[in-house]
Amino acid sequence: MPDSNMDLPDLPNLDEPQAPTPALDEDDPFSSMMERFDEAAAILAMPPDAYMVLRRPDREFKFAIPITDPDGDIHVFNGFRIRHNLSLGPCLGGLRLDTNLRREELRALAAWTTWKCAAINVPFGGAMGGIDFDPRKHDRKTTEAVVRRYTAGVLDFIGPERGLLTPDLHCDEQIMAWCLDTYSMHARHTDNAVVLGKPHGLGGTLGRDYAVGRGVRVLMEQRLKEMGHQGSAKVVVTGAGVVGSQVMRELSQRGHKILATGDIRGSVFSAQGLDVEAVIKHRKETGSVLGSPGTEPIQEAELLALECDVLVPAAVSKQITGKNANTIRAKLIVEASNGPTSSKADKLLSDQGIPLIPDLLGNSGAAIIGYFEWVQNRMGYKWSEKRVQGRLDRMVLEAYHRARKIAGKHKVGLRLATCIVGVERVSYFDKLRGIYA
Repeated sequence: MPDSNMDLPDLPNLDEPQAPTPALDEDDPFSSMMERFDEAAAILAMPPDAYMVLRRPDREFKFAIPITDPDGDIHVFNGFRIRHNLSLGPCLGGLRLDTNLRREELRALAAWTTWKCAAINVPFGGAMGGIDFDPRKHDRKTTEAVVRRYTAGVLDFIGPERGLLTPDLHCDEQIMAWCLDTYSMHARHTDNAVVLGKPHGLGGTLGRDYAVGRGVRVLMEQRLKEMGHQGSAKVVVTGAGVVGSQVMRELSQRGHKILATGDIRGSVFSAQGLDVEAVIKHRKETGSVLGSPGTEPIQEAELLALECDVLVPAAVSKQITGKNANTIRAKLIVEASNGPTSSKADKLLSDQGIPLIPDLLGNSGAAIIGYFEWVQNRMGYKWSEKRVQGRLDRMVLEAYHRARKIAGKHKVGLRLATCIVGVERVSYFDKLRGIYA
């Protein structure tokens, strides 16, 4: 495979019209993703045939998951798996457990993963899946049954060289271990490389519990350095779950001050800086950051509008929209969650001169650490933590500098530039592979 830093050939500039993006709500994640893809395709003058191939998922699958609960009642949940593109390798895709699953959002996440993996030079395509099921509302035995039934239902989509399951919303190491065991029972042998985010003893990699946070920190410090900022930074993190906790821990350990954070139940602030470990412990014990020692409660709107050096969206999608973008007073935004900023908000932030490191780069540590786990499983050899950290830092910064170069070349924002890098790479290798008929 050619090196990712090679000069790709110019694509022909055709005057033929391209199909428009569907008219959807500007805050809809699929609409926002497709709008950015359309912009990238237009800048690249992508041929209409290549455009149509990349614009839609390769396969979509919805199926029923009937389960008998402890009382003997039968409940039927819905399982989904969407595969966007597999030109560069097996499709990396999360398993999301959430009663509010939307197919449009799963499509967006699958496509985002395709562009992200291509942009950071990871040999995976993109996928996404989930179950309209919330494990917090069910006992562990029911959760295990649902997860195992889901894994059995997507066997045609997954495998070490076909598709990889990785943890997403409400998934932990135990859930991924059940996925691994179910797949292995059908394969008649243990195959660690099909599931990522596993416990260490089952082939999990060192670094998974801080990879996203470390990636955010490396990118944040690099951009602040370029902006002339010296010393520690004052940071606001929206979200205190798995990703938010990683970010807060990583930044505080490097001497940065976390001014505020929040979750679905509320937000807290401290002018002196949060005691991050105390906040995380309090949330684990009570289910919310509210009431954490040494903090005062604030509203969600206040959280986003706090004056700070860096704002890190690390919760759900659609946090920054056209309705609140003008209230933001951060000097820099680094996206740690998927799709936290709508396309309209992007334009408003750009007009305000607020630089933004997009999710395609900001949370790329998750895809990179998944790649490391897959490589180690296939090698049968475990890397040292020093090697994991060094390679993670290098890949994150290389992807950032590639995107910055493209942003300068085309005079566009970093989000669109990163999308251009990913779209151009996938399109180029799609063309090399050709169409099987």
